[in-house]
Amino acid sequence: SDICNRSINGYVKVGVPLNEDNSQNIALIADYGYQDMDSYFGSTKYLAGQHSAMANLLYQNVINDSHRFTLGLNGTFDRYDEDFERTIWMMGALTSRKEGITDLANAGVFGEYTYHAGDKFSAIAGLRGDWFYGQGFKVSPRVTLKYVPVEEIVIRANGGRGLRYSTPLVDNIGVFSTGKEFVGAYNDHILEDAWTFGGNITYYMPFGASSNTYISFDYFRTQFAQQMVVDYEYAANQIHFYALDGNRSFTDNYQFDFSVDPVERFNITATFRYTNAKIELAGKGLVEKPMTSRFKGVLNMQYATNLNKWIFDFTASLNGSCRVYNFMENLNEDGTMTSAPKEGVERMYKNGRTPVYPLLYAQVTRRFKGWDVYAGVENMTNFRQKNAIIGASDPRQPSFDASCVWGPLMGVKAHVGFRFTLWKKA
Repeated sequence: SDICNRSINGYVKVGVPLNEDNSQNIALIADYGYQDMDSYFGSTKYLAGQHSAMANLLYQNVINDSHRFTLGLNGTFDRYDEDFERTIWMMGALTSRKEGITDLANAGVFGEYTYHAGDKFSAIAGLRGDWFYGQGFKVSPRVTLKYVPVEEIVIRANGGRGLRYSTPLVDNIGVFSTGKEFVGAYNDHILEDAWTFGGNITYYMPFGASSNTYISFDYFRTQFAQQMVVDYEYAANQIHFYALDGNRSFTDNYQFDFSVDPVERFNITATFRYTNAKIELAGKGLVEKPMTSRFKGVLNMQYATNLNKWIFDFTASLNGSCRVYNFMENLNEDGTMTSAPKEGVERMYKNGRTPVYPLLYAQVTRRFKGWDVYAGVENMTNFRQKNAIIGASDPRQPSFDASCVWGPLMGVKAHVGFRFTLWKKA
């Protein structure tokens, strides 16, 4: 594979106060960017350029310490110039192509109101309406709340709607690293529509060597009303692109965090995240989203000596399993793929799941005046994904796939380096 990216960006921001204390002002923000990507994956080529322009006109009014609001107009424009060609050598030559220019645009109005009730409560409520080219008018609300019932407890909640045009090939660039045929709506730019809502509660506890001792719990759910589905499992040796169109797709994320400084300059942080991700695939019903880790736990410990001359850092993570694509269930430990198990050879993914695996990292830093020296070790357990490239011996076969990476590909790695500060503001 060979990928070359080139880009240029320019923007302007102009603010004009409407009164002496700047409690009322208007602002104009404009941005233009161009990105060009030439990419080749074997015999597949994808050459694309994107012109993007955005403009925001805003009016803000700070009524007092408790009330403020913002009103605005917004517009975006994207032009994609794509040249895509891909030939699959399966039962003759199957060629997928796309060449031409696609214009995507939206324009809208929005408003946002912020309310503060001292340090106890705050709320931000926003509403925007957008006209999307080819999709009509859409309304997107959002709200953010913060409540502090007592000094030690902070409660947050937020929710809202998000809309974006999909770019199927660039959003899923790993599909180029396969020998599979592309089928369906890979040339389309459907408008994805998702609602996200959830909250957080943090409790600051009265122990430890600092005020940084807390326990926190988060829950967030993202639910798609429309989504571009990239389905590796619809048919053998094919990748199907299609719209969700009324089927279900959602992700529940639960996260627990704990931080404490047991003694001065020694911090311990623990995080655990559990993900419940489901999607309704054509012909399969509601299933666990493939290649999505079910859980992850991280423990970090950092100790610094007086004046931070020495810093010792250690991180351990435990990475949960994920459901593999159904064709990966035919992969054997020796790297071959067979529909039936080979005698004397174990299956790579028993029960259709990846293994749970740990990762360990450590680093020591010595700080001097104006510069630092550090040394560390990564992946101390030397865990590596086996046979990460499926069908590596023949990359022109339909079953070739180098996109199914779920774990580290490199073993133990040591590193040394230094940081030097050229200039530091006093």
